[in-house]
Amino acid sequence: MLTVVKRFGIGWREPFESVLVSVQVLSFDVAMFSVSCVTQPGPVGLFTLRALMIPMLAFVALVVHICYLLFTRSKTFQMSNLLRTIGSIVLVIFIILFSMLLAPYQCNEHPNGKMTLKRYKTVFCNGADDHLAMILIGGFACLMPIIFLVVVTWTVMLELPRRMARSDTQFLAACGFLIKRFRPGMEMASVFFLIRNACVALCPLVSDTPGQLLMMSIILYVNSMMVAFFQPWRFLICNLLDNVLLGGMMVILNLGSVAVQESVPEETSTVAVLFLVLMGFCILGTICHGAYKHLQQKYRKQFRYFLCHQKNAAGSMARLLKMEIEKRLPGTKTFIDSDDLTDLTRLFSYVGQDTQNFLVLCSPDILTRQWCVGEMVTARANGVNTMLLTWPRFLLPDESFIAKYPMMVPDITELTKYGIGLGDVQDSFRWLATVPQQSLPEQISPTSTHFMVSSLVSFGQSRHSKNQSRGTYQSEFDTNFPVLVDPGNSEAVAAAMVLASLLKPALLGTNLPLPFIQLGGVKVPQEATRSLLICSSGCFKSEQLQTWLLQASRLPKCCMIPVITQDAFEMPSGAFFMELQTTSKLTDGEFPAKFGVKVIKALFQEIAVVFTPESYASTHQDLQLRAKQAASRLIANLQPLEQKVSKLQSRFGEQSSVEEIWRARSSMMVTKGSEEPEDCNKELTPTEYSDGAYFPRDVVSEAL
Repeated sequence: MLTVVKRFGIGWREPFESVLVSVQVLSFDVAMFSVSCVTQPGPVGLFTLRALMIPMLAFVALVVHICYLLFTRSKTFQMSNLLRTIGSIVLVIFIILFSMLLAPYQCNEHPNGKMTLKRYKTVFCNGADDHLAMILIGGFACLMPIIFLVVVTWTVMLELPRRMARSDTQFLAACGFLIKRFRPGMEMASVFFLIRNACVALCPLVSDTPGQLLMMSIILYVNSMMVAFFQPWRFLICNLLDNVLLGGMMVILNLGSVAVQESVPEETSTVAVLFLVLMGFCILGTICHGAYKHLQQKYRKQFRYFLCHQKNAAGSMARLLKMEIEKRLPGTKTFIDSDDLTDLTRLFSYVGQDTQNFLVLCSPDILTRQWCVGEMVTARANGVNTMLLTWPRFLLPDESFIAKYPMMVPDITELTKYGIGLGDVQDSFRWLATVPQQSLPEQISPTSTHFMVSSLVSFGQSRHSKNQSRGTYQSEFDTNFPVLVDPGNSEAVAAAMVLASLLKPALLGTNLPLPFIQLGGVKVPQEATRSLLICSSGCFKSEQLQTWLLQASRLPKCCMIPVITQDAFEMPSGAFFMELQTTSKLTDGEFPAKFGVKVIKALFQEIAVVFTPESYASTHQDLQLRAKQAASRLIANLQPLEQKVSKLQSRFGEQSSVEEIWRARSSMMVTKGSEEPEDCNKELTPTEYSDGAYFPRDVVSEAL
């Protein structure tokens, strides 16, 4: 851009004039080099040399590529690498090349009325002789940048989406010089910047200097707003640097407009040099920042562990592991997306550059999640230390699964924009068989979790690591505050352990006991005063949970609050209660299934607490807040579960069936003062209602 500013005809003074002359060296201007000892090219010959710059550079790149192939004895001619090299060269010198080729169309009028070319002062602008030859050569040579702009636009707007849909990573590699600098989804920015460069090169064609300054200022203002709004560059610091440089250029243009009007513009030239120095320091600072980040990522990773997991199947387990690992390794960080990911486009860079150990929580369907698969591919490509924590029903992919994978997960092609092709995915699936594995314990408990985390920490410990594990196992003791959870649901147990861990600091200083996870086969403590029941998908079908719930209903002081920990949990309905009476195995005299139904209904007379670690929106701060809300509920005066069950029994009678109870409730819905219906003794077919109740069809119809 500075080379274009030099051609505006502004009367810059020292020291800025010397700066602009030195910039000519960076513009590949062959006139800067003395060739008089070899030949004496005229204006046409010199212009022809400039026009042939791109073909000559392309020829040099071809020669270097062939020499490389001969040196490495490679038999494959890599056209994509050659095209990427030539494209990068053209992209770098696009403004310089285009502005040089437009020289025959820029004339300067003299006081005698005659006109000469601005850059070739010995050539008259008469459309004949040397000028005509230069016009023809320049017009033909201008096809090179124009064709390049058209090809780039066609590639980015039309061909790139098609190739992404086909997972053509080789094509993406060839276009890397266009799209790798921008964040995914902003590939169009490469076309925008190329059009901007073309417009900047056209600025000297404006006849007067104020018009040239105005045109270039408008271009830079639009560019600055676009960068500020869309932030197209891959890294934030690059967006900041771009706007700083654009701001500096706009200040120089404003100073140029002042220099045009002033007769003694020494001060403006000094200020322009000062801004150039500040812009240079910003560039140098960005380079130093990039070098520091590179060394930091190489020798000191930001995250000790990265937890790759499927949210709805292992979200709570991932949260539990993050908390336990960070307790065991103080001062380290474990990556989990809900806490640490704010920009999805940076996800894979976190895996490849900022992670020391990559832990895959292999739930049964994790290989069908495209983002998890992309993380695995990135970990393999960057050699990140990897380990698998396998669920009981997880199977490593075989060749049949790998061959059918594109049909099973068609969305996998969306990863192409990140440079991940189908071949990379298939190779990564085969690589998983070589990765160390550890099985998830069949029964999740504080004891089994401790030993599982110890194994994971031992695997991830570096020989040169100074942060060794400081965790010591403390067996969890029973108190009068049991947390009841379906022991067969590992996600529910993990959520219960997370909740219990966050509740302990919130309950310190109160008279309440600390919570503990109730182990299978152990009775609810007789002196229990508070209890939490973890409501997970299908939990009330668990025989162990039914037993605990019925035991708690016989304790005189046990107050219980339901806690919903999974989005898939459904409130018990009338149909479920009917099914429970027929399928429950608790049919002894003391705890009949009919009584168990009343206990569940009495339980949900208390408003449930929502605590879902598996949710995408559940950050650590959000879970802490929900734990504090649960603690405030526990501190308040609560009615024991046994009293709620007794009131429910006295209201409907000890031996009433579920259907009779809901028929009685429906009869209460008759409007006061209305006469008894004629068909009040008629057998009515129950209809399920949204809150789990059963009402006669005519009552429902009238209400609707």
